[in-house]
Amino acid sequence: MVAAVLALAAWLSRSESQMAAQVADARQAIATFNHDQADAWTARTSLSDYMPGANRSLADDIRVAKARVAYWLGRYGVVAADTTASTADGDILLAAANASFRDAQRDTATGPAAAQRLDGVLQAYAAALKSSPRNPEAAYNYEFVARLRDRVAASAQMRIPRAPGIAGEPVMAGDLPAGPTVHGSPGAPPPDAKMEDLQMIAPMDYGDREAQPTPTPGARRERKG
Repeated sequence: MVAAVLALAAWLSRSESQMAAQVADARQAIATFNHDQADAWTARTSLSDYMPGANRSLADDIRVAKARVAYWLGRYGVVAADTTASTADGDILLAAANASFRDAQRDTATGPAAAQRLDGVLQAYAAALKSSPRNPEAAYNYEFVARLRDRVAASAQMRIPRAPGIAGEPVMAGDLPAGPTVHGSPGAPPPDAKMEDLQMIAPMDYGDREAQPTPTPGARRERKG
């Protein structure tokens, strides 16, 4: 009996470690825009699903990763389908609400019809807030969509404004996606700054530091106390 218990514990530990490795690979793939393997990620039940506490299970980590990849690839219907069939995790519900809003931006409806479409988006953000009441992104997006819905409903000709980027499969600019990514919007020099006034400070290579005859002296430090 002891041997059987130890064998079961070993099998559970091995299965859990494989799921943890898959979660790590998924997070690395998202950070490096390597989305080719997303379809192979499998959110299967693991030991973490039965552990007490507020920590997210490994299966939900995989669902979150798949939802984020689908969102940034413009596959908004996939995000919604995976959400309705999976869990009430706040991050997944927020990803589904964001996808619902982006999908609504593709709609050509105007006036009351467009406002009715935004009603469903508001319900999605309300579900995300119910799951994670302290999520600032969900709260901000709910307020944003609520105000937009009121403006659209007040005009018979107004449609839901489209935003640049995230309108379909990502457009590449070199080896990186153009426009906003999971890391934020691309950086750029200040609009009114002259390029010759910008200075880039980079650390010296190890060999260059070793070649210095003496360390660079710093300012004298005043004693306190």
